[in-house]
Amino acid sequence: MFQPAKLYLPALVIVMVILSLLVFIGFSTYWNLDRARSNALEFVHQQGVAIAEAIEAGQHAVSRETSNASPALKDLIDQTSQNRSVAYIYLASEKKGVDIRSPGYSRQRYGVWLPDPDAQNGVVSRFRQLSDHTPVYELAKPMPGAGVVGGMLVIGLKMATFENARQEDFHHAIVMVSILVALGAGAVFFIFVIHRYHRMNQALRRTEAYTRQVVDSMANGLLSIDADGRLLSWNTLGLELLGISEAEAEEIRLDRVLDFDQSGIRETLTRGCSVMDREMGFFGPDRELMPLAVSVTPISARENDTGGAVIILRDLREIKRLEEKVRRSEKLAALGRLAAAVAHEIRNPLSSIRGFARFLSHALKDRPSEAEYADVMVREVDRINRVVTDLLNFARPLDLEPAPASPADLLEHTVRLVSGDAAARSIDLRVNTDAAPESAELDANIMTQVLLNLMLNALEAVGPQHCVEAGAATVAETESLMFWVEDDGPGIAPADREKIFDPFFTTREKGTGLGLAIVQKIVEGHQGTVRVQSPLPGKDGGCRVEVHIPLTFETGTGNGSDEAANPDR
Repeated sequence: MFQPAKLYLPALVIVMVILSLLVFIGFSTYWNLDRARSNALEFVHQQGVAIAEAIEAGQHAVSRETSNASPALKDLIDQTSQNRSVAYIYLASEKKGVDIRSPGYSRQRYGVWLPDPDAQNGVVSRFRQLSDHTPVYELAKPMPGAGVVGGMLVIGLKMATFENARQEDFHHAIVMVSILVALGAGAVFFIFVIHRYHRMNQALRRTEAYTRQVVDSMANGLLSIDADGRLLSWNTLGLELLGISEAEAEEIRLDRVLDFDQSGIRETLTRGCSVMDREMGFFGPDRELMPLAVSVTPISARENDTGGAVIILRDLREIKRLEEKVRRSEKLAALGRLAAAVAHEIRNPLSSIRGFARFLSHALKDRPSEAEYADVMVREVDRINRVVTDLLNFARPLDLEPAPASPADLLEHTVRLVSGDAAARSIDLRVNTDAAPESAELDANIMTQVLLNLMLNALEAVGPQHCVEAGAATVAETESLMFWVEDDGPGIAPADREKIFDPFFTTREKGTGLGLAIVQKIVEGHQGTVRVQSPLPGKDGGCRVEVHIPLTFETGTGNGSDEAANPDR
């Protein structure tokens, strides 16, 4: 991916080079201007010295030919002053003042300069600015003779050419500096643009990561495909539901995994219409038939043209389980109301029948064969009464009284109740409470009935020399208490696994079919779940029943689990 930060280095290098060039050009321009000024002043000085010497030489030549050299010197000065570099020339002394002057000289404008001559060639020079800021280079040289005693020849030279050249150099330097400043500003602006782009790119990445996190956190699977069915984007759950790995997602065509006709995806791609919550069956990664709700909406590339589709997959297994639980609860509620009504009607005549049977048994005590029939009637009436009692217990709402109790003590108490039966049938009964918590919130009396029913079922399922193990432990992941009862009997037939918690379903000749139904009701009242596994892993038989109860009991929530009605195996 493009990294804007990589452009910072060349941009910073450009800025540093430009700053270095600015410093270099600044010093170079200053040095060049100063050197040009010195050279120009030197040139002007030499020019002035040459003019002064020429006037002096002319003055000597005239003075040899005539005794009155002043007119000739005046003509010489006038002609020399016509040089475009000469502003004015005058010959002055302290006694006479300005004796001879050029036509361009004005005492009010230029004044009179009578310096002391220096030791070197007797020439004195200075640079001055007039009152109107006109620059002038003045050079003074003594001019003895020709009747001018102690006269001083002063030549004023124009500096306009020098100033123009210096201004051009200065303007050129300003232009170069301006170009470099513009380049520097461009580089700084370039860095600013890169910085803004880098920040925008970072914000875009954060938004993209957040959007990706939101999409991955969706409760439904989300996929997008192009018009050919190739995956363009997805979330983790969408791939998991279809059993596709991340590596496969970039190459696979979705129509090879999902039925486009059954799901309605093909209809969306061809006609551009949406499909909402179409239910279909799909064999998931574990080869288990999984109900899916598929919603498909088109991605419009151009008018009347579908460029792809967005697919939302919803796993309906939990909903199906909840629907089944609701149906089962409604059925059990209706059955409970019927059972309660019937039980009350049956119990009264049962009491009369049992009383008459006991009377007949006592009256026929001298006739043992007939008395035996009366005893059978009493036992069967008692069995019917137990069924009615179980029915009433099943139909009656639970009135739990949870309190802190020791799971280990509760389990060991229940084991003691069935230990005699187990010993009589040569069944090995084992208890495992090593990982049990010290205390848990539950109704100990009612929970004893749960454990007793499970142990009696296990003892009925095994024969002599077999083993039944009961135990209690803490499940740290779910913060729950787990009771389990496991046997090595033949296990539960596959056809019976979905029915074992239904009322009145039993595979035993004398069973009532209410034991596990009551177990489930009690466990759900404790906000717990019941899980059944049969056969045991790695074996051909055996059965393990687990009861999971939260360690902290919350009164009034009473949410049972659908796993009770749908055992794991």
